[in-house]
Amino acid sequence: MRAVLVALAVVGLTACGGGGGGGSVTSPPPGGGNTPPPANGITVSNNSFSPANKSIAVGSTVQWAWNTCTGDVYAGQTCVSHSVTFDDGLSSPTQDQGSYSRTFSAAGTYNYHCAVHGAAMAGSITVQ
Repeated sequence: MRAVLVALAVVGLTACGGGGGGGSVTSPPPGGGNTPPPANGITVSNNSFSPANKSIAVGSTVQWAWNTCTGDVYAGQTCVSHSVTFDDGLSSPTQDQGSYSRTFSAAGTYNYHCAVHGAAMAGSITVQ
C-alpha cells in the first residue's frame, strides 16, 4: 500500500507544471511525507538547501521540494517547516511539505534564505 501511495505522489508531482514569476506552491504528496527531489531543482532539507547555489539561463524555472519529514506515516511523522524567501520580497509559504517554483525572467543574482533559520540556511540563483 505504501509503495502505491509513493508511486501516486511521484506521478502527481511530475504532472504539475512550474509557476510564473511570482512562484507557485504545490500540495504535499498524498498521505504526507517527503516530496521527491526535483530534476535539476533544489531539495529543502532540515537546515539546508541542496544545492544552495545554482546558475540558470534567463527564462528558466527552478523548483524547490521539501524533504524534511522523518518517522513513519503510520506511527507518527515529524516534518520541519521552512520557506524560500528572496531578498526581492517574493517568498514561498512557510511549509513542511510540497514544493515551490519560481521562473526567473531577468539576469542577476537572486539571494534567498529560510525565514525560520535566516542566514544559516541560505542560497542564491544566478541567472545569466
